[in-house]
Amino acid sequence: MEGRSEVYGARRSSWGRENIIRLSERLGRAVIGQLHLVDEDLKSLKGVVYFQWTYRWMIDFVNELSNMLGDVRAYSRGIFGTYPWGRYRSRTYVFSARSYIPLVIDFLRYKPDISILLASETSITLSIFVLAKLVKSRVVLVVEENEERIFDSLVLKVLAKLKRTVVSAEHKASDLIIAESEASREYLLRMGCNPAIIFSLPHGVNIDDFRPERKNLELARRIGVRPGDLGKNIALFVGNYNEYKGAEFMTEAILNFRLDGRLVFLIPDNGPVFLKHADELNALPNVYAYPPIDDQQMPDLYNLADIVVIPSMRCPGTSSDRSPNSLTEAMASGKAVIGTAVGGIPLIMGNAGLLIAPNDSNAIVEALSTLVADAELRKALGKKARERAVTELSNKVYAQRILELLSRARD
Repeated sequence: MEGRSEVYGARRSSWGRENIIRLSERLGRAVIGQLHLVDEDLKSLKGVVYFQWTYRWMIDFVNELSNMLGDVRAYSRGIFGTYPWGRYRSRTYVFSARSYIPLVIDFLRYKPDISILLASETSITLSIFVLAKLVKSRVVLVVEENEERIFDSLVLKVLAKLKRTVVSAEHKASDLIIAESEASREYLLRMGCNPAIIFSLPHGVNIDDFRPERKNLELARRIGVRPGDLGKNIALFVGNYNEYKGAEFMTEAILNFRLDGRLVFLIPDNGPVFLKHADELNALPNVYAYPPIDDQQMPDLYNLADIVVIPSMRCPGTSSDRSPNSLTEAMASGKAVIGTAVGGIPLIMGNAGLLIAPNDSNAIVEALSTLVADAELRKALGKKARERAVTELSNKVYAQRILELLSRARD
């Protein structure tokens, strides 16, 4: 099977160019080998994690980090999406503009030894960075941005330049920088950051929540999937169905399969692109539009599918899709994945999926056609994806690697 995947990765399409992109060998340097965390002093350390908006993986990461350090506090502005806030709030210090001063007091009293800061270019992160330096905390910045923003307005250009000066100083004064993609690493190097403290590392996923399981027939019934369609190849799109996530190109690809009885699509019934094409998509017999799914049933949604497509756009003049959670969750669920070569997708996927050209519906069609026609390849890629998720993408591994890299930076 390995050979078959390699051949497919290198084949040229009927459009006269390569649609399926093999992962560059240079990404190998982003993967750290077996870790040896033997620092017995870790349990004496206190940590802080700041994320602007709470996603599911972040809470799991904080829990894993708490198993390694003596104590960990998480700060956040709130929750993103439809996650169960009541359950997540118990693990997070939530603040607003009114409660920012109490946050400052709490942070200064707590005096963390390690501060891990996401959303590295926001004003709140910059202020927490200053607090961390005041208490002599070691700072780890997690950077998702992968492209400089381009503005037409002269005023915005000037403001962007001023902000970049401040952000650049913040990054250069950090102890460690985690780039969530190779594109982010290049972005940081253009900023003038020290390459010795920059490491490419995708964030993790809960491999216990997301794992291969049987299809949940009750969920399929609620979505409206006909029993006969459950035995077909099911391709899933997860997330807001918008242009940034590549939904226009996904829609074009779906329309190419309108007469193909072998393939069924599950797409969300929300997002501007879905609303734009709702009548056309709802009229297709092989398309099911699903409503918002409860957080606890998201693993079941992935397990209804055989293939998960992440067709994110390349966006000139701004950062492309950073590190889509749908990709890590799909891989942990053991699904064959198709993703575009933008943002953090190549680094997350490795060689455990089909990497395709962005902004190209033909590339999506070709990848889907190959997986539909080759069940052996589809199953092999699903197995490979699960293995990569367990060994490289779990939140436990992510936490271990950050602490290991911080220890090396100290030495």
